[in-house]
Amino acid sequence: MMHVIVGADAAARGDKRRAILNKLAYEELKWEAMAIEEIADLASTASLLGDTQAFVLVGALNDTERGEDFIDLAEGLMLSPHVFVFEEEKLLKKPSDALGKAGVKPTVLAAVKKAEPFNVFAIANALQTRDRKGAWLLLNKALRQGIAPENIAGVLHWKARDMVAAGRSAKYSRPELVGLSRSLVEIYHDSHRGAGDLGLLLERFILGL
Repeated sequence: MMHVIVGADAAARGDKRRAILNKLAYEELKWEAMAIEEIADLASTASLLGDTQAFVLVGALNDTERGEDFIDLAEGLMLSPHVFVFEEEKLLKKPSDALGKAGVKPTVLAAVKKAEPFNVFAIANALQTRDRKGAWLLLNKALRQGIAPENIAGVLHWKARDMVAAGRSAKYSRPELVGLSRSLVEIYHDSHRGAGDLGLLLERFILGL
């Protein structure tokens, strides 16, 4: 039997491979160093114990020199008592159609949508405009996405010092700006002295804007 798994995400391909093999032990063939006849022999030769063997070939079908040889072998692999799993990051229409004629229906995995990277400076902008609710929502979103609280604290302190250096703000008095900068330094050090979780201390700081 021949299976073809197509997908850019190696982890997703691995999950599908394990589902197909259903706990069968497998050998990943170094097909680049093997003659096509060797693979044909593997497909047609019963194991000494009469059990089903499994083989995995990664990138073979898209190989510019030998890909067509593997596709030509597809009908024989489909009739094999053993399992051959081909993994590809992508598969063009021509080889896909050729496999279909041999009775192989490639499994095309859905593309994994990557989360947009979080912009920590958005929290700093909310601090600048004294948008308490916006800053709180952004802080919680950042923490959920795994942004280190130390990173957030550093950016907020940079923004506070920048506003102090500017000497004026539409939303804060100068003493308030100095207080913001001092408070951020204090909560950073407090968290490292064991006085509380830095994420929670930042949340309390923002709610006090």
